[in-house]
Amino acid sequence: MRRMLVGSARGLLAAVVLAVVVPRPAAAQEPIVVEPPPSAAMPPPVAMSAAELLAAGDAAVDAGNLEAAAASYDRLAREHATSPEAGEARRALKIIAARRAQPPALGAQQAPPADGTVGVVIRREPYSLRTSERLRLTTWEKLDFGTTAFLYGMSVGFSIALSSNEPSVAPVAIGALAYTLGAVGYLNAGDPDRGDLPLTLAITSFIPTTTLLVANVVSDNPDGHDTALLTAGAGLLSVPIAILAARKLDLDPGDTQLVRDAGFWGMVLGTTGMLAFGGKTIDSGYGFSTYQNPSDRKLFTMSLIGLYGGLGLGTIAAVNSEVSLERVRVATWGGYGGAVIGLLLGASASSSGDKGLWTGITIGAATGLLITFLATSGLDGIPPEDATAVRAPRRSPRFTPTFMPVADSTGRAHPSLGIAGVMF
Repeated sequence: MRRMLVGSARGLLAAVVLAVVVPRPAAAQEPIVVEPPPSAAMPPPVAMSAAELLAAGDAAVDAGNLEAAAASYDRLAREHATSPEAGEARRALKIIAARRAQPPALGAQQAPPADGTVGVVIRREPYSLRTSERLRLTTWEKLDFGTTAFLYGMSVGFSIALSSNEPSVAPVAIGALAYTLGAVGYLNAGDPDRGDLPLTLAITSFIPTTTLLVANVVSDNPDGHDTALLTAGAGLLSVPIAILAARKLDLDPGDTQLVRDAGFWGMVLGTTGMLAFGGKTIDSGYGFSTYQNPSDRKLFTMSLIGLYGGLGLGTIAAVNSEVSLERVRVATWGGYGGAVIGLLLGASASSSGDKGLWTGITIGAATGLLITFLATSGLDGIPPEDATAVRAPRRSPRFTPTFMPVADSTGRAHPSLGIAGVMF
């Protein structure tokens, strides 16, 4: 048992090392645009020729001082209206006016507003023109990846514990810790993009799941020790396969997430659907009937068909659509919510025991997936660039403690602690 755990840890350590063999180019940092300083006070006007005023305006433009340039050009157009230089000055004024009409660049440093409002900083988000997907990994995505790796490590450790002649909880803890450390190392050293995370999670999940399902489909009563050992081995083997696949493939994040979640929901709905509708009612012949659940082989067969049927349908949908990763994730959460609501409704409205629960979960999850997916089409594609600077007005607290004059029974006023503010 100890040799198996040591070998597992070494295998995970080697998989993490593979993540840093081929370095990825660092993401380009977007330049920060800084507005030019405010113009200095103009000196008192002196007599200048048209050529001198034109030269002064051109020098101000070269220095980035558009206010001074506009003043020189305007003076030239007024004082020397008939000169050849006046035509050039008028064209320059039109250009400066058009430049002033343009909104400020996003990300530019803005001076604090003078009207007492609070400025809102807008940061541009890089999107891929090839996939129309956001490029940066968010903190939530990293946390989700680490949490999922923790759960996968627990499942692999649990399989190792079941395959041992002396069952113990130590492999569960070691597996969860090893997978979590491997996930953190992969995020920090492997420099994955948004398409790599769903790909690695799909491979490390579906390979051991397939091993477990096939073992139960092939045999009516498979040996628990051998099945657990095969599942654990497949889970460990899937880690280097997932890392190498992520290094070699450059997939669309939305398409990858769509295929992965389609496979997951295909397996879930195949399992719950079989439990809900795959059984049969047996008449005892004595005035009552009993409901018989489907056999284990039928259940695992339907789960396997649902898994790879979902992967196939997800692949077809990914090839023929441009669905964003955000939309797929929101639809998945809609499926979770629908499953919970269906469970509660099935438990309260059905008197057929577990059959009603599984029916509610199946119908609720499928309905939640469909409604959420149809309602979130606005999450697809690159969002339009909002070039308008947003400033939220500063609002005073609605209620604040304060001292208020209060009159006693004799009519004399004295200070008392109270609360003052506005309702709306």
